[in-house]
Amino acid sequence: MKSILQIFTLVTVLFVSAGMAVADEFTPPLGLPVVPDARLAISDAYDTAGGDREESIARFGTKASRNDVIDFYTEALENAGFVIYSSSDKADYAMIAAKRDDDRVTIYYRNQSDWVEADEGEFSIKAVYTK
Repeated sequence: MKSILQIFTLVTVLFVSAGMAVADEFTPPLGLPVVPDARLAISDAYDTAGGDREESIARFGTKASRNDVIDFYTEALENAGFVIYSSSDKADYAMIAAKRDDDRVTIYYRNQSDWVEADEGEFSIKAVYTK
């Protein structure tokens, strides 16, 4: 029983360490910047069904205001040649969606989330792009 517990502990440490290493190495797709002082909560990237495109999503905690985050990404996307084609601004949620050729980026901001600390808002970057 003691050996099983030791193995379980080792495997848990390895998986947690691997997850932290991947999170620390996250680079936003398409050359997009990250809001200064944002804290990465979780990220993932995977091939889309056809296999010729990739989808990436990352969630961040931030103490920056919703307006600051949306303004930051509106400017960053436009500077990168994206066109904003959709937006939404609700009481607890904001979103902008942009496109450049076949690339798509959506920025979401939520006032609260299970992914971030109680005193933070959450923003996420979702991108779908050709590999």
